[in-house]
Amino acid sequence: MTLQAKVFAASLTALLAAPVAAQNSGWSFALSPYLWAPGITSSVDTVWGSVEVDKSTSDVLSSLDLAFMGALEARNGRWGLIADLFYANLSESRATPLGLLFSRARMEVEAKAMSAYVAYRVADNERAAIDLMAGLRLSAIDLDLTLSPGRLPRQSLGVSETWVDPVIGARARVALDDKWFATVFGDVGGAGGDSDLTWQLFASLGYQFDPRWSVQGGWRYFSAEKEIDGRDVKTDFNGPLLGFTVRF
Repeated sequence: MTLQAKVFAASLTALLAAPVAAQNSGWSFALSPYLWAPGITSSVDTVWGSVEVDKSTSDVLSSLDLAFMGALEARNGRWGLIADLFYANLSESRATPLGLLFSRARMEVEAKAMSAYVAYRVADNERAAIDLMAGLRLSAIDLDLTLSPGRLPRQSLGVSETWVDPVIGARARVALDDKWFATVFGDVGGAGGDSDLTWQLFASLGYQFDPRWSVQGGWRYFSAEKEIDGRDVKTDFNGPLLGFTVRF
């Protein structure tokens, strides 16, 4: 098992084990697993030029290339601890943009990200709750590019990297009535860290069945730009998601 896989597995285990710890400590707790169907746009620099591959959300849904994401929150008064993770493994091929040198380009991207935040609630009333957050994101990307023969023979290259960035963000939950609510969340990082830039935006509409259970549907966009092994790599994931929250 690779180091990235071990870190991701440990994070997932901690995420699932946290309800017991949260209950024993007296903190309130919320666990939110999601299924995510992200399209992907990924580009990597090669000696022949930049290669970009796109896969739309409709293509992801038709091939059932679903991604997993989840969030865990423990809260005590205005202070909160939030963990957020996702895993995606998507691939796509297209006619190469490198002229007659190669006939097609196929790219496979495996991405993992684990973010941990300390949150402070700056507003809390019957209509809205707003949190400011600061923390760290552990990211891991494995990218494999295959160029099919054209004027040149088949070429393959792979890049892999694990890195950590500081991130800051904010989240707002707004009550639309006594059952429906909207949530908006975003963060940005990379300044002072190892990544050129990382950011994400999440928006959802939810329905509260009772004080413990709710369901949410929405959209998430995640972006990471990084120089890996001397190559500029950019990967964007965005698409619809559906999940639920259980509170303890």
